[in-house]
Amino acid sequence: MSAASACSSHSARLVATDPALLQALAGAGFADTFRIALTDEQGRLSAGELTRQMFSRTPEWVSLLLATRNRVVALFGLKQADLHIDGDTSSTSSSVAGVPVVTQSEDQVQLGFDDKHLDFRIWVRREPGTTELSAQLTVTTVVRTNQWLGRAYLAVIKPFHRRIVPAMLNRLTH
Repeated sequence: MSAASACSSHSARLVATDPALLQALAGAGFADTFRIALTDEQGRLSAGELTRQMFSRTPEWVSLLLATRNRVVALFGLKQADLHIDGDTSSTSSSVAGVPVVTQSEDQVQLGFDDKHLDFRIWVRREPGTTELSAQLTVTTVVRTNQWLGRAYLAVIKPFHRRIVPAMLNRLTH
């Protein structure tokens, strides 16, 4: 099956999280991983370029939710978020949606930071295709809460997160 036909018949799906990523943020209480098939052309792009495209093609409703989130979290002194990409995603001095790039290779971008209420990491991995399977893009989010505010924040955000990530992946490939 070609990547293009795999993409047209599949949407982002929830898959098991790589245990090694859980260990990268010891004590994490939340993790999820979504995966989608890439087109042949997308399968040749770097993880950095795919990350940039994913965040630059965000659905409008996600931008509206983010604006609402920013108004609410300002009341608690939490950091504002946006969907802006600062710098070249091939550089670890850049950020995506206000989240610093921690590490990066051709096949993976790790974003994240530690904050007073929670610590989180996002891994965007491009997995090469084979003759049987098209290339895949996998997005893993791992969160460790630090205090009651982090636990409350995660409880409120989690249902939205589980809709936003697949929507962003689907928008990237369709």
